Amino acid sequence: MISCTEFIPAYSELFTFLEKKNGKKEVEKFWDYLFTPDGKGIPLINFISKEGIKGCFTYWAGSLNEEAADFTMYVNEKRGFFHCVMHRCPSKGRLLELQKEIGVKPYSDYCLHCDYYRKAVEKIGLKYIYNFTGVDKASCSILIYDPKIFDGRVIIDSDTIVMDRRASDNEYFHKDFHSSLNMAIDYLAENYGVDVLEDYFDDYVSNVYQKTIIDINERGLKAVEDKILDTYLKEKSVDAIETKLDGNKLTVKVNYCPAVKHLKETGRQVTKHFIYSTSLVMKKLAEKTNLKFNMLSYDNETGKAEYEFIKE
Repeated sequence: MISCTEFIPAYSELFTFLEKKNGKKEVEKFWDYLFTPDGKGIPLINFISKEGIKGCFTYWAGSLNEEAADFTMYVNEKRGFFHCVMHRCPSKGRLLELQKEIGVKPYSDYCLHCDYYRKAVEKIGLKYIYNFTGVDKASCSILIYDPKIFDGRVIIDSDTIVMDRRASDNEYFHKDFHSSLNMAIDYLAENYGVDVLEDYFDDYVSNVYQKTIIDINERGLKAVEDKILDTYLKEKSVDAIETKLDGNKLTVKVNYCPAVKHLKETGRQVTKHFIYSTSLVMKKLAEKTNLKFNMLSYDNETGKAEYEFIKE
């Protein structure tokens, strides 16, 4: 399993992978799929369908606080606008930090994917303006407005609801990233096949797990165990994982998958290919550290699994 706390580099690496495979049009095709406002994927449409323009505030108040963003948001229903100023985007910010730490470059047009929120916004008759100024420093802003009401002026008055947050105000833990990864896995497997999905995870492990690979080559199976336990600690699901390190074999039992649990609890359909977010990631990690990996069992309904690493 890829933790929701590690999703952002997986996201960026996927965009890079798709462009390398079939050009930018393929990336745009994936964004079209990911942001389709049908209520099954990214849930913005559900909020604005129910609450109108205030639904923008409700949706991003949840997601941006969970992502520990540095932002200020305004919504004024009477004046017909929602305005969000991203002082420091948690996604682009994390990618820029990774670039400094291990040299992994963010996808060149990474921030463009946020423009696809307009698919939901415009579906119900609102307008969407995305200001890309500052994206190289992880900042941007959006203005969503009701053309029947908004007069072109963002006036902050007594009817305006304001939310101002610094990154330090919140913990970074946005479980709904599992939904986007679920959709990404399904997209690659269904459109290109499992072999291409494996190629993507090979790139992901090679680029993002550089420090982990070095650690495993130095400390062996203990480093693998530590990595797996840390993943479930970050997911706040330590009860989901059991490990046993016995000589040259590490056995891992997953009592349930936190990602599958979240997807089911939020009414999403778990792709039949979700197993590969564990089996292929672990397989690639083993290949790059001269270990043998065996997937012993997997339950699609719960994500319950058992697998092992062997040092030969």
